[in-house]
Amino acid sequence: MFRAERIEMSGGKSRTRLWFLWHSWLAMPIWAFLFFICVTGTIAVVSTEITWLVDPSMRASGEGQPLPPGALIAAAEAAAPGGRVESLSWGGSHMAVGAEMALPDGTFTTAWVNPVTGVVQGLSPGNSFRQFIRALHGWLMTYPTGWYLVTALAVPLAGSLVTGLVVYKRFWKSFYQPRIRWKQAPRVMWGDLHRVAGTWSIWFIAVISITSLWFLIYIALFHLGIGLGGGKAPVMVARDQIPVSAVRPKIDADAVVAAAMTALPEMRLRYLHLPDTAYDTASVFGSSGQVPLLPDIVRVNPYTAEVIVVEGGLEGSSGVELTRTIMRALHTGDFGGLPVKLIWFAFGSLMSLLVFSGMLIWTKRTARATVEAVRGLRTARASSNA
Repeated sequence: MFRAERIEMSGGKSRTRLWFLWHSWLAMPIWAFLFFICVTGTIAVVSTEITWLVDPSMRASGEGQPLPPGALIAAAEAAAPGGRVESLSWGGSHMAVGAEMALPDGTFTTAWVNPVTGVVQGLSPGNSFRQFIRALHGWLMTYPTGWYLVTALAVPLAGSLVTGLVVYKRFWKSFYQPRIRWKQAPRVMWGDLHRVAGTWSIWFIAVISITSLWFLIYIALFHLGIGLGGGKAPVMVARDQIPVSAVRPKIDADAVVAAAMTALPEMRLRYLHLPDTAYDTASVFGSSGQVPLLPDIVRVNPYTAEVIVVEGGLEGSSGVELTRTIMRALHTGDFGGLPVKLIWFAFGSLMSLLVFSGMLIWTKRTARATVEAVRGLRTARASSNA
């Protein structure tokens, strides 16, 4: 009688253990999804640089006096008859200037213009690799569902950081005594890699978790109709300053940029957006370096080349706007130029390795426990039948 009770209890424990393991296996898609998001996010940080390496038309020597914006626009529009340049982007002395154009058939293309010679080195129709990889990482090409799925990963990511700090005692030793036993069994080696990578990535995981959680809360409140406020009315050109003409007025891009640079002489020019409608301003974006995380924006009357307002920095923005801008910059590493991008890429790769190694450790441990649980259940059933 007692033997039968013991067999029944053993079988019950095995079934409970098996259900727990099923629960563990079902968590695998979450961590696989997190690994995918980490990898795509790491690639997105340097997506422009990757395209630069692959596409020779984006490259420029940077030697010589750069041409003014008007000459770049004229060269781009000459290469695509009927096209109209809507924006110019400067990526640095090593990159050609990107002129985004609207074509007569309703499509868009980017002309890569040598900033010194004015030669159009190539055309890139449609969305760029940078736009694609950022959309894939940020919202899985399906907004807003994908946005919620991606940003919700901030919860398990932050939870893993906190629990990891609790589980691994004296984790700080990995800063000055990192130990990776390469010649040991794979389980030992991956365990060491996981601990070392986790320790060195603490600050980066915290940054990504906090910024992702901000994006999740912000968009959720927005869709609930609550919002955090802080929005500003768009800057528009006064109606009495808009010229009356039967044809679209020609914008003097050189005068617009010159006015913006006069307002902010220390600004490094990054982007020029020409007006879409008669009431829109011409917007010049750049960075003066005073606050690296915050861009400078100069709104200019496109008809008179007079500065309407200077935005950016710590002045003229609400707390919500400043927070949103800072959170985006911290999440993407899109501040401080190439050195910051390389740091974000390195730690993004390290975080991807951390998730991957954790998956391997967890999978091997769970697989071994699953085999043992199945064997225990079979033994209990065999003993019961006997």
